[in-house]
Amino acid sequence: MAITSVVERGSTAFVYNDKNQAICTIQVGSGKLCGFTSSFVCIQKGSTLFIYDEKGHTISSFQIGSGEFHSCAGTINIKKGNTLFMYNEKGHTVGTRNV
Repeated sequence: MAITSVVERGSTAFVYNDKNQAICTIQVGSGKLCGFTSSFVCIQKGSTLFIYDEKGHTISSFQIGSGEFHSCAGTINIKKGNTLFMYNEKGHTVGTRNV
């Protein structure tokens, strides 16, 4: 079931499908919702980025340190200085690019 929207209300992210039905909720706590694709949701808590599937299960998590979350369209992009580090939803590096 594909993710079509995610809405953050208070400390909870509500994940919806194409029928506008809530398919799961994810506790954001003091973190922040960074973005989503049709298959995963990105939530940053401190210097750690957590990736959740459409059922709200953690797929992976990894440290972004002082990096800045940039986007999660196809790849998860973290900007550190003048370099964009690209990761897949499992947290594995798939490339870098100077920006």
